[in-house]
Amino acid sequence: MKKRELKRGIIRIVSGGDTYGYEIKRRLAAQGEKLQLSYIYKTLKEMCNEKLLQSELREGDQGPPRRQYHLTPKGEKALGVIFGEATELIHDYYEEYVTGLPPEFFSEKFEMMMHEVYGGRKNVALVISEPLTRLHRLILDKLCTRVGGERTYLIKPSHIKADLDTTDLTVLDGWFEDIPMKDKSLDAIVAVDVQDSENLEASCKEFRRVLRNGGILVGCTPFMGLGGANDPLDVGEFMKKAKYTLSGRPYLDRETVRKAFARTFDYVDVANIAFMTAFVAGLKPIKLVA
Repeated sequence: MKKRELKRGIIRIVSGGDTYGYEIKRRLAAQGEKLQLSYIYKTLKEMCNEKLLQSELREGDQGPPRRQYHLTPKGEKALGVIFGEATELIHDYYEEYVTGLPPEFFSEKFEMMMHEVYGGRKNVALVISEPLTRLHRLILDKLCTRVGGERTYLIKPSHIKADLDTTDLTVLDGWFEDIPMKDKSLDAIVAVDVQDSENLEASCKEFRRVLRNGGILVGCTPFMGLGGANDPLDVGEFMKKAKYTLSGRPYLDRETVRKAFARTFDYVDVANIAFMTAFVAGLKPIKLVA
């Protein structure tokens, strides 16, 4: 077992509460990892030096004091990274599954909703924060082939590669809070994973800045708020919230996002479709799509 994976395994075990070294060894063995106790203690000492763990001696019911380990704030952030990676892996697989279903299950309904965004609109942009997924490609395909369209833009962080086989697309480096477009230059925006915004208020103002009068925005938030804010059994909501809180970032729930859009735009509606919540916001005058 590589040292990096051992440390990640220890972080997951210790996240459940104060834990003894021998208990860590037992839990690892139950997972099929049979390691020497001396090696585990050496790794625990390294993790304490790295400020991932903190330890203290505690009196036991019988025998001498024993050393217990618990996560530090830095360790909790490391747990957030681990959880976030697992969350994104599950979500990506599920997204691939849903978007690959026969059209009547998802793509037809999604296209009907998206038609309100891009139908007959000349200049439209897709803004993303994560590497390209099947959902992103589905949106881009519809945007690039829309009737009446003139320019289509993909706006992405600079570290994300866009391996796309299309000449009808302009790719720009940017972010929710920094869209490299002139004022009132877009007729519609599709923004995916808007809850990733570091400053939602600033993002909303930036969306409004680049939209023309009558423009429309759809903010897509996969796996968020589908069962309602107070539904403790909504696994998607739980995983999204845990991903953010464990990594030390504020979690923007459905109502928080809706209110931010409502403060910035002339109107906002909320709709659920399959694994997504969509916030449809825009500027007057409202333009009806045929």
